[in-house]
This record gives sequence, structure tokens and C-alpha cells, in this order.
Amino acid sequence: MKVHTDSVQWQIEVDKKDIAYIVSIFEAYDNLAVVRTLDPSLGIIELMISPDYLEDAHKLTEALAKEIPFRLLAKRTISANS
Repeated sequence: MKVHTDSVQWQIEVDKKDIAYIVSIFEAYDNLAVVRTLDPSLGIIELMISPDYLEDAHKLTEALAKEIPFRLLAKRTISANS
């Protein structure tokens, strides 16, 4: 298995009351993504995802979108070699 040193980062806007719920969901899936709160007053969070888990993270966010509204603001890949 190839070990990735990159991470994919998604910035998402959600209702600030949903941030703790989203964090708990991602924490329940060990190593799927790390959730950081960038601006709690605006409900801006960031998911830091290993490329190995990108498909699973996408499926989980699709499922979450059915129960809580959110808006994808940005996607980017960060390389450790940069």
C-alpha cells in the first residue's frame, strides 16, 4: 500500500450549531478526516482528509448533506513535499 504524505482539505460552511455534531461523526470514523473549526461564528470548518480515505469521506459528506445543510467553499490538496 502506498503511503500518502498529501492531504486533501475541504472548507465547508455549516450552521454553527451543527459543528459539534459534524466533529463527533468524523471522530467516530477513526482516521477518516480531521475536522478543524476555522471560524466558529460563521460556521466555517475544514476537513483534512488523507487521499486514502477520500472516497469514504465523500460518501459520508453526501450522507450528512441529507440531514444537515452545508456548502462546500473550497477544495485543495496540500503536499508535504511543497
